[in-house]
Amino acid sequence: MRRVVGLTVACALLLIPPARAAEGDRSGDVAAAQKRANAAAARLAAAQSELAKVEREVADLERRTAQARSEVDVLAARVRDMAVRQYVNNGSARSITAGDLSAHARGQAMLRIVTLGNTDDLEAYRVARDDMQAGQAALRKRLEERKSAAASLRADSAKAVAELDKLAAAQRAYEAKQAAERKAAEERSRQQSASRRATPVRSTPSMVASGSWVCPVQGPRSFSNDWGQPRSGGRRHQGTDILAPRGTPVVANVSGTVRGHNSSLGGISYYLQGDDGNVYFGTHLDSLAGVSGRVSAGTVIGRVGTSGNASGGPPHLHFEIHPGGGGPVNPYPTLAKYC
Repeated sequence: MRRVVGLTVACALLLIPPARAAEGDRSGDVAAAQKRANAAAARLAAAQSELAKVEREVADLERRTAQARSEVDVLAARVRDMAVRQYVNNGSARSITAGDLSAHARGQAMLRIVTLGNTDDLEAYRVARDDMQAGQAALRKRLEERKSAAASLRADSAKAVAELDKLAAAQRAYEAKQAAERKAAEERSRQQSASRRATPVRSTPSMVASGSWVCPVQGPRSFSNDWGQPRSGGRRHQGTDILAPRGTPVVANVSGTVRGHNSSLGGISYYLQGDDGNVYFGTHLDSLAGVSGRVSAGTVIGRVGTSGNASGGPPHLHFEIHPGGGGPVNPYPTLAKYC
C-alpha cells in the first residue's frame, strides 16, 4: 500500500471482527471500537482504489497527449512545406514561420495562402492540435485530482491507524479487567481451600489461538470486503487486507506446512500448504518467526508489518486463499466467520 494511495469508490461491506464479539464475550466499548476500526479500514480501501483509478487515467492521458503532440509536429512540418511551395509557385509576398502556427489568426492566413493547393494536411493539423490541447487540459485536471486523491489516502491511512490504536487500547482494558476478575476469583478459591494449596495464577495471553481454523492475525484488527478493488499498476486486489498494529502475531490459520518467501512486491511473505488441501498466502510482514515445515493451527509464523510495496502505509497482512492450490478466491466470507 505504498504512496499509496484515496475516494469515490463505494465502500465495501463491513465486518465487525472478531465474530465472537457478537456472542457477548467482549465489552461494548471493544465492540464499538471494532466497528469504527472496520469502517476506517473500508474507507482506506476505497481511497486506495480511487487513487489507483486516477493514476491509471493519468497514464492513459499522458500517452494520448504525447501521441497527439507527435502528430501535430509532423503535420505542422507538412503545412509549412506546403505553404513554402505555394509561395514559390504563386509569388506570394507573405513569409511563413513556425511561430505562425501557434495562433488561430495565423492559421486562417495560412489557409488563404494554400487555397489553390491541397488543404487536407492543414485540416488534419487543426484537428490534431485541438485534440492535443484538449488532452493537455484534461491531463492537468487529472494531475490535480491525483494530488487530492493521494492526500485523501494519507488522511484515511492515518485515521485507520488511529482507530486501530483505540481498538487496541479498548481490548487491553477489557483483558486487564478480565484478568483482574480471574485473579480475584482464584484468590477467593485459594482462601477457601482447606488444604491451603495455592491455585496457580494464570497469566493472560495476548490472544489464544486454537481450533481447526483460526484467524491469521491474533490481536486487534480490522478489515473490509476489498476483494477485486482497483490497485496500482492496473492490478485488482486478490485478497483481504487485515489492518493491525505493527508486530501483531500472524499465525498459521490451519495446520500444515509453512515456508517463507520474499519479493519486491509483497516483501516478507509466507505460503501455508494447509492440511485441508488449500494454499494460504500472507504478505507485507514485518518479520518471520523462523518457523518452517510442519505447524499446528495457531502457531506464530510472523508479525504484521509494511514490507514490500506496503511501505509508507498502515501495517497490515494481505491474506489470500487458494482452494486446492489453484487461483485465489475472496477470503472475506471465511475471515468473517473466524475473525
